[in-house]
Amino acid sequence: MRTLEAGVTTVRDLGADQYMDIAMRDLINRGEMIGPRMFVCGYGLYITNTPYKPGMNPPAGGIADGVPEVLKVVRQQIAAGADVIKMYGSSGTDDDVTGFETYTYEEMKAAADMAHQFGKKIAIHSYGPDGARDAVRAGTDSLEHATDMDDATIQEMVKRETFYVPTIDHNRYYIENGDKIGYAVG
Repeated sequence: MRTLEAGVTTVRDLGADQYMDIAMRDLINRGEMIGPRMFVCGYGLYITNTPYKPGMNPPAGGIADGVPEVLKVVRQQIAAGADVIKMYGSSGTDDDVTGFETYTYEEMKAAADMAHQFGKKIAIHSYGPDGARDAVRAGTDSLEHATDMDDATIQEMVKRETFYVPTIDHNRYYIENGDKIGYAVG
């Protein structure tokens, strides 16, 4: 309701535990809840060794290593009702800002191809030049955050019409509200 009151009528939710985003979207679509139009992904795809904050459980529904597991998890998200696929193609959290590429080009390509085969878009999270370059080459529809991109990657994004989503405001929000939401700011 607060989102609508702020004038926002459409949102993307790129990662939720236990498919809560899909459930919320469906309640809104059935008129059982008031909210904006939602495009959701269910679980985002993570590699096994993604670091998690103490006390938080990893999103088991999104863990995938290697092309066969990536394909399986993409299909699971689509079967659960996802509108878009989210993949974490690199590190990039408050704990790890190295921009280390977590998924290979082949894994990103497999995810993008499978999403597109089912008529879905794919959003790939990336910090650092390597993950951004491979995500764009793999066919991502949007590149999330995408810090430290090189000129060749930006040119390829223009050529492929890849959307850039810098999401600047969420970092400001975490810094300003870290104490209230339990988010450690270093």
